[in-house]
Amino acid sequence: MSTTAHIPFREVPYLPLKLKMDRRPDGTIYLDSGQPLKAWPPHTLAPLVKWAAERPDQIWLAERWPEDPSQPGWREVTYADGLAHVKRLAAAFLSEGAGQDAPVMILSKNSIDNALIMYGAMWAGSPAVPVTPAYALLSQDLVRLNYIDRLTTPKFIYVEDGAEYQRALSAMNLEGRLVIYSRNAPNVPRAVSLEDFAGQAGPAVDAAYAALTPKAVAKYMLTSGSTGEPKAVINTHGMIAANSKMIRSVWDEDRLNEITGGPQVMVNFLPWSHTYGANAILHNMLDWGGTMYIDQGAPTPQRLPEMLRNLKEIPTTQHTTVPQAWAALATALEQDAELAEVFFSRLTSMAYGGAAMGQDIYERIQVVAVRVTGQRISLSAGYGATETAPTASNVHWPNDRMGLIGLPLPGNTFKLVPAGTKLELRVKGVNVTPGYFRNPEKTAEAFDEEGFYRLGDAVKFVDPANPEKGLAFDGRTVEEFKLASGTWVSAGAVRMAAVTASGGILSDAIVCGLNRDEIGLLGFLNEAFCQRLAGAGQSLDDLVRHPGIEAALRTAIAAHNKANPNAAARIARILLQPLQPRADLGEITEKGYINQSRTQELRADQIDTLYSNAPVPGKILF
Repeated sequence: MSTTAHIPFREVPYLPLKLKMDRRPDGTIYLDSGQPLKAWPPHTLAPLVKWAAERPDQIWLAERWPEDPSQPGWREVTYADGLAHVKRLAAAFLSEGAGQDAPVMILSKNSIDNALIMYGAMWAGSPAVPVTPAYALLSQDLVRLNYIDRLTTPKFIYVEDGAEYQRALSAMNLEGRLVIYSRNAPNVPRAVSLEDFAGQAGPAVDAAYAALTPKAVAKYMLTSGSTGEPKAVINTHGMIAANSKMIRSVWDEDRLNEITGGPQVMVNFLPWSHTYGANAILHNMLDWGGTMYIDQGAPTPQRLPEMLRNLKEIPTTQHTTVPQAWAALATALEQDAELAEVFFSRLTSMAYGGAAMGQDIYERIQVVAVRVTGQRISLSAGYGATETAPTASNVHWPNDRMGLIGLPLPGNTFKLVPAGTKLELRVKGVNVTPGYFRNPEKTAEAFDEEGFYRLGDAVKFVDPANPEKGLAFDGRTVEEFKLASGTWVSAGAVRMAAVTASGGILSDAIVCGLNRDEIGLLGFLNEAFCQRLAGAGQSLDDLVRHPGIEAALRTAIAAHNKANPNAAARIARILLQPLQPRADLGEITEKGYINQSRTQELRADQIDTLYSNAPVPGKILF
């Protein structure tokens, strides 16, 4: 039971719930927010123009000066300077033949230059194609990078560092294409530095801005490719612009600004090659008129110190990240009183997305929040997809229960369709993609007869008698499988239950058992948490073999099995993995979510070992 449940929440100025529900005789349920959708601009550049006029000197973007000891602190770009940079880049793109048929591929980590190139390209009418750097830097065969290149045929390619991306560029046919770089010129037929590329804003730039429409393509956002090659999801200007207003339509914004004492501030590392970081974070902060501190940290042993340094220096008003980062942050907050004081000083709300988060992580964070502030701070979830730009629903009320996806945001309609014992979720709204670029077959498959996008997820009401309490994720409809006995297993539900039951030991898991007698897991350890149990400095290979880790996990999963003795939920065996999942192979998405089918395909030998009788390190039987 929660030890902080009696403590009041810090004020969160959400608007009242006004859920609308329509139940049909066949069991189909339609859900709408009931709150009106606030007016949204026609395209993604309008907020930049607005805030440059109204708050010209406010910081829009900030990043640590890269690898330059002579430049300590933050490089900052104001809204006025940002607009001027974007317009100059738009002028250069236009002079080189920019337009809807001339995409700009972006190969870069999050950075100010990345953002300026992205918005400059979109201003000129060229769709941005943000690609995860892993496809270019970590992949050995560059197969996915070359597939994306052939699919989207970019006219321009931006690389942050020409030397770093030289191998990838050399594998591409660059004839007739321009490579733009921020530093270290690559050896390619035609390249120009970002500084030299910028042109002079003039009437052509103004005309390009005036020509942007809600239906114009702003980006091709790539799916993770969990089943086959990545798809290029068409993201229109209207989708992205409307989605930001959908999120803001459940807030009393005037009251929020009173509480925080000014514009919103975020420190965030979520990658812009993924819809979560690109649209829900970067563009949403632009729409808010907020300040975005670009975090080069992450919840990995190598990058965690940087993430904590930034959060210790910049008091944020909102913090949104993935469960893996929340788990690492919970430990840091418990151990560092100064970090906790700064982190909670201006914070109004916390959120997570991308994967399930354990209730224990929530409780640990709240214990520190109460110690520092005397109040709890709402920690809730959002839900969506690359195809929904991305946020289709969230928990827009003070929340202390993990695992919810909330209720639809204004501008969306949810359609819950009976599918066996589950409800399949589909969505229609102003934020939903018109389809996949150059893939009419997949586009046709993605929508039902009423034009609702099929998300492939099942949901359930937390309290069927009180729908306003929200929806919870109920597994992937495509991830259900049968054991040899004919028992159906919901891989998503088992995965969430196992990660939660582990109490922080597991960061994720692959649920196995198709045509087998029992459920087994390939388990991935949360390295930071496990080093707290076993001792700092131990390698992942050591942790997999550590008797203390095995004993703690055995106890945790045994408790889960006692509460879930049925074959559809009982975990019979686990094989801990000495190698974390690899993004460049498609085992994980950039938001940290395991691709079940892809990982099982690549680790077929590990599944054989899991179900063999051979005793091997890291295998635990129950």
